Amino acid sequence: MRITNQQKKELSSIFNQNELNLLDFEASGSYQEFKIKFKFDYFSFNIIKTDKDQYQITIQSIDNTNAGTTVTKWDGVIHRFKLWSNEISSELNTPNGWGTFENENYLNTDYDDLNKSFSKNEKESIRQSLKYIKKKVKTLDVSSDTLKIIEHKLDELDTKVDDLKKFDWKSLFIGTIASLIMSLGITPESAGMLWEMIKSSFSGLKLKG
Repeated sequence: MRITNQQKKELSSIFNQNELNLLDFEASGSYQEFKIKFKFDYFSFNIIKTDKDQYQITIQSIDNTNAGTTVTKWDGVIHRFKLWSNEISSELNTPNGWGTFENENYLNTDYDDLNKSFSKNEKESIRQSLKYIKKKVKTLDVSSDTLKIIEHKLDELDTKVDDLKKFDWKSLFIGTIASLIMSLGITPESAGMLWEMIKSSFSGLKLKG
């Protein structure tokens, strides 16, 4: 007995539909077991094939650190995985409006970053996060001209990922966002939501190291 590649592909498709970043999750297990875990929190979904068409699933959801276990057929696995993925996506992508620039080290900038370049995976994660922020800023209460300026600056930051060291790029990123907020007169509410978008987008990257 085994969980097939076709079944794993079904799960991957659900992830993509919910705009979840696969790089933020760990997939493990072989043959009869398959587990997906968010790298930076307790959220996880574990599947064990126990019989020909029977699967034991153990789920840790966003609002309960205690795992719940049940046995179901594959259709039931898909249904539960859709619910779990949607729940995780909503949690990770929803700004709560309380974010501020003060006392926040969103990108884990430190001295060790001075002479380090981003790895290939880190560059890919950064670009996905910038794309996410560019999409989400459209929900802010700002003018179309302000929106265009923000989008242009995010595009510029994308082009700098390959050229700058970690410390320099992170400093440029934070400085750019802070300058945009001050120079464009973005309201405190929208500014808070923007920082929350950044925090949410980069929370899975842990660019330190």
